[in-house]
Amino acid sequence: MLYRKRCEACGCRARVLCIQCRMQLFTMAQPECDAAVVAVAYEGIARRLILNLKYHNRLQVVTVLAELLAQRIYQRPHQRHQQDLSGDSTDFDVVTWAPTSTARVRRRGHDQSELLARRLAREINVPCRRLLIKVSTNVQTGASREMRLRGSVFSARKLGVNSHVVVVDDVITTGATLRCAADALRMAGARQVTSVAVASALRHGPRR
Repeated sequence: MLYRKRCEACGCRARVLCIQCRMQLFTMAQPECDAAVVAVAYEGIARRLILNLKYHNRLQVVTVLAELLAQRIYQRPHQRHQQDLSGDSTDFDVVTWAPTSTARVRRRGHDQSELLARRLAREINVPCRRLLIKVSTNVQTGASREMRLRGSVFSARKLGVNSHVVVVDDVITTGATLRCAADALRMAGARQVTSVAVASALRHGPRR
Protein backbone atom coordinates (compact mmCIF):
# COMPACT_ATOMS: atom_id res chain seq x y z
CA MET A 1 0.00 0.00 0.00
CA LEU A 2 1.40 3.38 -1.02
CA TYR A 3 2.05 5.94 1.71
CA ARG A 4 -0.22 8.97 1.27
CA LYS A 5 0.88 12.32 2.59
CA ARG A 6 -1.63 14.09 4.78
CA CYS A 7 -2.30 17.70 5.66
CA GLU A 8 -0.79 18.34 9.10
CA ALA A 9 -3.86 20.32 10.12
CA CYS A 10 -6.96 18.59 8.74
CA GLY A 11 -5.67 15.21 7.59
CA CYS A 12 -6.79 15.43 3.97
CA ARG A 13 -4.45 14.34 1.17
CA ALA A 14 -1.86 17.08 0.76
CA ARG A 15 1.82 17.82 1.14
CA VAL A 16 2.33 19.33 4.62
CA LEU A 17 -0.72 21.63 4.38
CA CYS A 18 -3.71 21.64 2.04
CA ILE A 19 -4.59 24.85 0.23
CA GLN A 20 -7.43 25.70 2.62
CA CYS A 21 -5.38 25.20 5.79
CA ARG A 22 -2.41 27.06 4.34
CA MET A 23 -4.65 30.00 3.47
CA GLN A 24 -6.12 29.94 6.97
CA LEU A 25 -2.64 29.92 8.55
CA PHE A 26 -1.26 32.74 6.41
CA THR A 27 -4.30 34.95 6.97
CA MET A 28 -4.28 34.61 10.76
CA ALA A 29 -4.04 37.96 12.51
CA GLN A 30 -0.57 39.02 13.56
CA PRO A 31 -0.56 39.71 17.32
CA GLU A 32 0.96 42.89 18.70
CA CYS A 33 4.08 42.15 20.71
CA ASP A 34 6.70 44.61 21.92
CA ALA A 35 9.29 41.93 22.65
CA ALA A 36 9.51 40.43 19.15
CA VAL A 37 8.13 40.12 15.66
CA VAL A 38 5.51 37.38 16.08
CA ALA A 39 3.82 35.69 13.13
CA VAL A 40 0.58 34.43 14.70
CA ALA A 41 -1.18 33.67 17.97
CA TYR A 42 -0.53 30.26 19.51
CA GLU A 43 -3.90 28.78 18.58
CA GLY A 44 -5.68 26.84 15.87
CA ILE A 45 -3.59 25.55 12.98
CA ALA A 46 -0.42 27.30 14.20
CA ARG A 47 -0.59 25.58 17.58
CA ARG A 48 -1.24 22.21 15.95
CA LEU A 49 1.77 22.56 13.66
CA ILE A 50 4.12 23.63 16.45
CA LEU A 51 3.00 20.77 18.71
CA ASN A 52 3.46 18.30 15.84
CA LEU A 53 6.97 19.62 15.34
CA LYS A 54 7.96 19.63 19.01
CA TYR A 55 6.45 16.38 20.19
CA HIS A 56 5.71 14.25 17.12
CA ASN A 57 8.86 14.84 15.05
CA ARG A 58 6.92 16.23 12.09
CA LEU A 59 9.89 18.09 10.68
CA GLN A 60 8.13 18.81 7.41
CA VAL A 61 6.19 21.67 9.04
CA VAL A 62 9.40 23.68 9.50
CA THR A 63 9.33 24.87 5.89
CA VAL A 64 5.81 26.29 6.17
CA LEU A 65 6.41 27.94 9.55
CA ALA A 66 9.68 29.53 8.41
CA GLU A 67 8.02 30.82 5.25
CA LEU A 68 5.25 32.36 7.34
CA LEU A 69 7.79 33.97 9.67
CA ALA A 70 9.81 35.39 6.77
CA GLN A 71 6.65 36.90 5.30
CA ARG A 72 5.79 38.56 8.61
CA ILE A 73 9.31 39.97 9.01
CA TYR A 74 9.07 41.78 5.70
CA GLN A 75 5.59 43.09 6.35
CA ARG A 76 7.40 45.58 8.61
CA PRO A 77 5.00 45.66 11.56
CA HIS A 78 4.93 49.09 13.20
CA GLN A 79 4.91 48.06 16.83
CA ARG A 80 6.11 50.17 19.73
CA HIS A 81 9.74 49.52 20.64
CA GLN A 82 10.17 47.37 17.51
CA GLN A 83 12.90 48.56 15.17
CA ASP A 84 12.20 49.37 11.53
CA LEU A 85 12.65 46.26 9.39
CA SER A 86 12.61 48.07 6.06
CA GLY A 87 15.05 47.17 3.34
CA ASP A 88 16.22 43.84 1.96
CA SER A 89 17.93 40.87 3.60
CA THR A 90 21.30 42.67 3.65
CA ASP A 91 19.95 44.54 6.71
CA PHE A 92 20.53 41.27 8.60
CA ASP A 93 24.00 39.81 9.06
CA VAL A 94 23.27 36.51 10.75
CA VAL A 95 20.40 34.37 12.05
CA THR A 96 20.63 32.41 15.29
CA TRP A 97 18.22 30.85 17.79
CA ALA A 98 17.43 30.68 21.50
CA PRO A 99 18.52 27.11 22.27
CA THR A 100 16.51 24.71 24.38
CA SER A 101 18.07 22.47 27.03
CA THR A 102 20.33 19.56 26.08
CA ALA A 103 18.00 17.15 27.87
CA ARG A 104 15.05 18.25 25.75
CA VAL A 105 17.06 18.00 22.55
CA ARG A 106 18.01 14.44 23.45
CA ARG A 107 14.42 13.55 24.27
CA ARG A 108 12.90 15.12 21.15
CA GLY A 109 15.77 14.42 18.79
CA HIS A 110 15.99 18.04 17.66
CA ASP A 111 15.84 21.67 18.76
CA GLN A 112 12.79 23.12 17.02
CA SER A 113 14.10 26.69 17.29
CA GLU A 114 17.32 25.70 15.54
CA LEU A 115 15.39 24.03 12.73
CA LEU A 116 13.23 27.13 12.32
CA ALA A 117 16.24 29.45 12.39
CA ARG A 118 18.16 27.49 9.77
CA ARG A 119 15.18 27.38 7.44
CA LEU A 120 14.37 31.06 8.02
CA ALA A 121 17.98 31.93 7.16
CA ARG A 122 17.51 30.21 3.81
CA GLU A 123 14.25 32.06 3.23
CA ILE A 124 15.84 35.49 3.79
CA ASN A 125 19.24 34.54 2.33
CA VAL A 126 21.29 35.23 5.46
CA PRO A 127 23.89 32.95 7.14
CA CYS A 128 22.81 30.96 10.19
CA ARG A 129 25.20 30.38 13.09
CA ARG A 130 25.00 28.91 16.57
CA LEU A 131 25.75 31.99 18.68
CA LEU A 132 24.01 31.32 21.99
CA ILE A 133 24.81 28.82 24.71
CA LYS A 134 22.21 28.11 27.37
CA VAL A 135 23.89 28.50 30.75
CA SER A 136 20.91 27.92 33.03
CA THR A 137 18.66 24.86 33.15
CA ASN A 138 15.42 26.87 33.37
CA VAL A 139 12.69 25.61 31.05
CA GLN A 140 9.52 27.42 29.99
CA THR A 141 7.09 24.57 29.42
CA GLY A 142 5.27 23.64 32.63
CA ALA A 143 7.10 26.24 34.72
CA SER A 144 5.34 28.72 36.99
CA ARG A 145 4.80 32.24 35.70
CA GLU A 146 7.40 33.54 38.18
CA MET A 147 10.00 31.12 36.83
CA ARG A 148 9.11 31.90 33.21
CA LEU A 149 9.50 35.62 33.84
CA ARG A 150 13.08 35.02 34.97
CA GLY A 151 13.88 33.57 31.58
CA SER A 152 16.93 31.53 30.69
CA VAL A 153 20.53 32.62 31.07
CA PHE A 154 22.60 32.66 27.89
CA SER A 155 26.16 33.40 26.93
CA ALA A 156 26.98 34.40 23.36
CA ARG A 157 29.92 34.01 21.03
CA LYS A 158 31.74 37.22 20.21
CA LEU A 159 30.25 39.07 17.26
CA GLY A 160 31.73 41.34 14.64
CA VAL A 161 31.34 45.09 14.78
CA ASN A 162 27.94 46.40 13.61
CA SER A 163 26.35 42.94 13.45
CA HIS A 164 22.56 42.84 13.08
CA VAL A 165 21.38 39.51 14.48
CA VAL A 166 18.01 37.82 14.05
CA VAL A 167 17.29 35.52 17.02
CA VAL A 168 14.52 32.93 16.62
CA ASP A 169 12.23 31.14 19.07
CA ASP A 170 9.17 28.98 18.40
CA VAL A 171 6.66 30.27 20.98
CA ILE A 172 6.69 33.33 23.24
CA THR A 173 5.13 32.74 26.66
CA THR A 174 6.41 35.78 28.59
CA GLY A 175 9.05 37.22 26.25
CA ALA A 176 11.74 36.58 28.87
CA THR A 177 13.70 33.99 26.85
CA LEU A 178 14.10 36.23 23.82
CA ARG A 179 14.91 39.26 25.97
CA CYS A 180 17.66 37.33 27.75
CA ALA A 181 18.97 36.04 24.44
CA ALA A 182 19.01 39.54 22.97
CA ASP A 183 20.84 40.91 26.03
CA ALA A 184 23.54 38.25 25.69
CA LEU A 185 23.98 39.00 21.98
CA ARG A 186 24.32 42.72 22.64
CA MET A 187 26.90 42.05 25.35
CA ALA A 188 28.80 39.98 22.78
CA GLY A 189 28.93 42.96 20.41
CA ALA A 190 25.72 42.91 18.36
CA ARG A 191 24.76 46.39 17.18
CA GLN A 192 21.13 45.41 16.71
CA VAL A 193 19.03 42.36 17.59
CA THR A 194 15.72 41.53 15.96
CA SER A 195 13.81 38.93 17.99
CA VAL A 196 11.30 36.80 16.11
CA ALA A 197 8.91 33.98 17.04
CA VAL A 198 6.40 31.91 15.16
CA ALA A 199 3.65 32.26 17.76
CA SER A 200 2.68 34.07 20.94
CA ALA A 201 0.81 32.38 23.80
CA LEU A 202 0.18 35.76 25.42
CA ARG A 203 -3.25 37.35 25.61
CA HIS A 204 -1.53 40.73 25.40
CA GLY A 205 1.86 41.69 24.03
CA PRO A 206 4.58 41.82 26.71
CA ARG A 207 5.59 45.30 27.73
CA ARG A 208 9.10 46.39 28.62
